[in-house]
Amino acid sequence: MSEIRTIFAAFLAVACLCSCDEGDITTSDSVVQASGKTAIVTANISGVESWGQQYSIVLAAFTENSDNALLQKQVATAGGITATGAQGSPTAIETSMKLTSDDIATIELCVTNRLRQRIATFASISLSQTSGDTIRLDAGDVDADMFGTIQRMVFTPTCARCHGLGTTAAAGLTLAESQSYEQLVGHASSNPERGIRVVPGDAEGSLLHKVLHGSADAKVHFDHNNMVKESSILTMIDNWINGLSLSASE
Repeated sequence: MSEIRTIFAAFLAVACLCSCDEGDITTSDSVVQASGKTAIVTANISGVESWGQQYSIVLAAFTENSDNALLQKQVATAGGITATGAQGSPTAIETSMKLTSDDIATIELCVTNRLRQRIATFASISLSQTSGDTIRLDAGDVDADMFGTIQRMVFTPTCARCHGLGTTAAAGLTLAESQSYEQLVGHASSNPERGIRVVPGDAEGSLLHKVLHGSADAKVHFDHNNMVKESSILTMIDNWINGLSLSASE
């Protein structure tokens, strides 16, 4: 009888081991293997020159829960020259990067700051949507202009609801696309006490900065503080203002 029990216990142990092995196989099959693959981005990109030295336009790899690039490589023209001086017309870029981690979730054409923090994404692809050893991201025509990026990320979705989309623009300020730049840069507020909306080269002296940072000097009736919560976006707006030349308002 004891021999039968011993044989039965051994059988159960083998069965448990087999079931554990099967579970491990199922788990590994669901993991996207990224290391050893190559990511390639192609695009016709314009507006690269509008970003200052604080930023880089890159091909980057991100993990699922981080805004900081795990890997990144500055984009280059099809001829191999780093695309930092494009003026006006689009520049063809083609950049490749070897992937060295299985933790990568997305490949993106984006802007990062000096901390490799994602600021804006122009095109992306999830590794779960790819197969093979080469991951191709064809971004097409990309307008990477810094002010255009601010327009798409801040003014259009957040500000234009009160400043431009209604029958009457609040404070006489229209932040709808195609009108916002001329209404901001070098333009005095409808209330002279509030000063110039955007002073080229002087973010802290600009009404826009004071409003978004909740400064009492803004002298506005509605508290705009926390309308833009990400410090990196507020810094981007300040860097855009500080990068403007005095001739921008002429």
